[in-house]
Amino acid sequence: MQGLFRDPALERHFTGHSGGITQLRFGPDGAQIATSSTDSTVILWNLNQAARCIRFASHSAAVNGVAWSPKGNLVASAGHDRTVKIWEPKLRGVSGEFVAHSKAVRSVDFDSTGHWMLTASDDKSAKIWRVARRTFVSSFAQQNNWVRSAKFSPNGKLVATASDDKSVRIYDVDSGECVRTFTEERAAPRQLAWHPWGNMLAVALGCNRIKIFDVSGSQLLQLYVVHSAPVNDVAFHPSGHFLLSGSDDRTIRILDLLEGRPIYTLTGHTDAVNAVAFSHDGDKFATGGSDRQLLVWKSNLHTYDASQFEAKSALASSGCESSGVSSKQSVGSSKSNDLSIRIDPRQSLAYQLSEENFQVLDSKHSTQPDKLLGHSMDFNQHSSNPRFF
Repeated sequence: MQGLFRDPALERHFTGHSGGITQLRFGPDGAQIATSSTDSTVILWNLNQAARCIRFASHSAAVNGVAWSPKGNLVASAGHDRTVKIWEPKLRGVSGEFVAHSKAVRSVDFDSTGHWMLTASDDKSAKIWRVARRTFVSSFAQQNNWVRSAKFSPNGKLVATASDDKSVRIYDVDSGECVRTFTEERAAPRQLAWHPWGNMLAVALGCNRIKIFDVSGSQLLQLYVVHSAPVNDVAFHPSGHFLLSGSDDRTIRILDLLEGRPIYTLTGHTDAVNAVAFSHDGDKFATGGSDRQLLVWKSNLHTYDASQFEAKSALASSGCESSGVSSKQSVGSSKSNDLSIRIDPRQSLAYQLSEENFQVLDSKHSTQPDKLLGHSMDFNQHSSNPRFF
């Protein structure tokens, strides 16, 4: 295969949670990964110091989501205990908490400025908060069931929500109005991701499908049927040319969006893959699952050449069996054969040298919200009806 593009390769294999991983995010500098878990903790994995990681354990129930502020100076976590925690990502620091919803919080997200925070909940709403003052700004409550996820668009002008009422809604942040609604008859959306350009949205569906919508035109652009079980998470590569997905079928898929086809099928997890994410430069991606494993991969997608794909796929298939998973289906077309390259890292040195014998340090955070954010604020005011500012 000399001269052909390089495949993704497993770099690190971590196990440290006692429960399944529910979400993961790279820090802005790519040197740390935050993972949330059903074990009620968040762990910060330092990729530069393999023997040391920090565990944040102040939630009283499962942690459903996690997010970094754009500057990397804060981490927010969303809990089943109805709280959102905001804390400094270091061993000794300050932290704060508030009850933003009347039921479990499913997701948390910062906008690109770090001034605003977005939360989604089983109380059927998504809410925007002003981070510095912990002030309620607005609520999006047209959903008729749990809101699984809510994400700011890259420019912060729109919010997308995924709800168990089988809808994806797009809201205008300034007006608070719902400007687009996409519905799915087969199953509810489980997660969503904005394209880096902000004009498209990828949706992971419980009916084993992935859909990509043109937000401004309200059109379905691409439909992928590449998993054999519900899809739990999706993430765009920073270039916007590739999409990463994780599923209950225990596989990770990489899609070439320009050619409209799956190019890789990655294995290694022994249970559902719940979380996937790229680093901000696209050099790495990470996957986490119900098997409690965190796998960190070198993406090598900067070397990818679509013109070489069929030749490399043929070479790969001659040495290993095909994935046997359905391929991409364009709107209005029939399924094509899946030629994706299958990568099983379980024989690799990185997989076998699971980094589980390292020091997990419990964070020592004090609750000093004024010091945390540099403003007068009351994180301990537990109110399900916060005031407007």
